Amino acid sequence: MENETLHARLMEDARRYDPAEHNRSLLVPFKDVILLCRAKFMSYEQIAATLTRHGLRSSPASVGVFCRRHYTKADILRERQRVEAGRKPAGAAPLAPIIPPGAPGKRGPRIARDNY
Repeated sequence: MENETLHARLMEDARRYDPAEHNRSLLVPFKDVILLCRAKFMSYEQIAATLTRHGLRSSPASVGVFCRRHYTKADILRERQRVEAGRKPAGAAPLAPIIPPGAPGKRGPRIARDNY
C-alpha cells in the first residue's frame, strides 16, 4: 500500500513538471555579456569574478563549461572583429576576416620536397 501511494505521488509530480520553467544555467540571460568579455580576452576567472562582484555567484569552471557549450571560436572571433571595428576611426581600412586554422578553402603549410 505504501509503495502505491509513493508511486502515485511521484507520477503526479512527473505530470506537473514543466521543463520550460527550469533554466539549465543561470548564465543564459547574460550570454551576450559573456561573449563580449571573451571577445575582449577576459579569462574565465576574470568573468567569474566580475559576475560575483555583481551578485551572480559562479565559478570559473562553470563559466568555462558555459562558454564551450554556447560559443564557437568563430563566434568569439566575429564579436572580436565587431568590437575592433567599432574602435577604428572613420575612414580606416576594414579589417581582414580572421579565418580560423583548418577552415575550408585555405591551404595548409607546404611540405618541403627533397627532389634533387
